Amino acid sequence: MLEPRHMRKNGRQRAVLFICLAVLVTTVRALGQQDAGRAIEDLAATAEQLEQNGNWDAAESAYREILRIDPRSIAAFNRLGAIAIRRGRFAAGVAYYEKALALNPEEFGTNINLGLAYIKQQDYAHALRPLEKAVRVSPDNFQARELLAAALVGKNDFNRAVSQLEKAAELNPNDVSTLYLLERCYLETEQFQKALQTFERLDALDPNSVWVRILRGQAQDGVGNYPKAIEEFEAARKQSPSDATVRFSLGFMYWKARQLAAAEIEIAEALKLDPEFDEARYYLADTYLLDEKPAAALPLLETLVKSHPREARALADEGKALEKLDRDADAARAYEACLTIDPSRADAHYRLARIYKRLNRPAAAARELAVAQRLHQEKREEQESLMRASGSRGDPSRQVLAPLAEQQ
Repeated sequence: MLEPRHMRKNGRQRAVLFICLAVLVTTVRALGQQDAGRAIEDLAATAEQLEQNGNWDAAESAYREILRIDPRSIAAFNRLGAIAIRRGRFAAGVAYYEKALALNPEEFGTNINLGLAYIKQQDYAHALRPLEKAVRVSPDNFQARELLAAALVGKNDFNRAVSQLEKAAELNPNDVSTLYLLERCYLETEQFQKALQTFERLDALDPNSVWVRILRGQAQDGVGNYPKAIEEFEAARKQSPSDATVRFSLGFMYWKARQLAAAEIEIAEALKLDPEFDEARYYLADTYLLDEKPAAALPLLETLVKSHPREARALADEGKALEKLDRDADAARAYEACLTIDPSRADAHYRLARIYKRLNRPAAAARELAVAQRLHQEKREEQESLMRASGSRGDPSRQVLAPLAEQQ
C-alpha cells in the first residue's frame, strides 16, 4: 500500500536529516580544534531541526556529539534536559540540568528550566531553589518572578507569593493570569482591600469575565459585605448559569445571609452540575439542618462520611441530623466518632452530653459537659486578649505619630 504523500514527504525529510547528521559526525571527528566551533554550530542547527520534526533519538545523538567535542556545553545539556522532560523522563532531564548548573550554578536559563521541570511534576519544594537563583540573577525578569510565585502558590505559601506577583505585575502590567493569581493570593492572605483595588485593572483587561465576578465576590465576603458579594455572584450566575462554582458561591453567600430557601436552590444546582462537589454536598446538608429538614440532610451526610470517614464536621452534622430524627443512639456514635478525630469541638461535646443524659448515662453526660465548658472558656479567653481589649490605646504608633502630626 502506498503511503500518503505527506507521510512520504516527512519520511524523506527525516532521511535527509539523518544523512546530514551522519556526515556531520564523521566530519567533526576528522576535524581539528580550529574548526570545532563551526562544526558545533552545524550540529546544533541539525539537532534543532530534528527536534522540530520530533526525531528525539537523532536530536539527542547530535547534542551528545556536541558534548563529545565540548564537554562544557551548557546549551547541549539544556537541550538534552528539555528533550528528556518532553519524553517523560523526568529524572534524566533533571540530571542534565544539574550537570549544566555544575558548570555555572548561576546560569539563568538552566535555573529556569530546572524550576519549570519540577513545577511540571508538581514538586514545588524543589522548584524553589533554582527559581530563587533565577530571580537573584535577573530580578527584572517577568518569567522568573511568575514561575517562582507559581511554585510558592503550589506550596500554599501565599504570603511570599504576593511580593513576587506584585513585582511581576509591575514588570508586565497587562498579563491577566498574573493579576488573577495575585488576586487569589490577596484573598488567601486576607488582604481584601488590596484585592478590591486591583479589580479595576482586571476589569479593564478582561471585561465581563466571570472570574472577576467570582474573585470580587470573595473579596466582598472577606470584608463582611454580604449584600455586595451576593450582587456579584448573582451577576456571575447570569453570565454562567451552568458553572457549578458560580452556583455554589452564590448559594454559600445565601447560606451566610441565612436566606435558606435561596441557598438550597443554588447549592443543589451546583451539586447537580457536579455530583463530585463535596463542599456543595456538605453545605446543602447544613442548609437543610438549619431549615429543620434533617431527613433531607441525612443521606447527603451519610454519603460524605462514607467517602471521607475522617471528616469531623460531616460526622458532627450527621449527629445533628440523627438527633433531630430522635435516633439518639446513632447520634451518640456519630458524635463519638467526630470527637475521636477532633476532640476540640466544644459543640460536639455539648451535644453528646445531652444525648448521654437522654440515654440515662449521667456520668458520661457530666464528663462531656465539663469538657464542653472548659473548651468554651478557653476559646473565650483566647478571644479576649489584652491587645483586642486595649485597642488603639495599646498601639505605640499613636505616641510616635502624634508629635509628627502636630508638626504638619
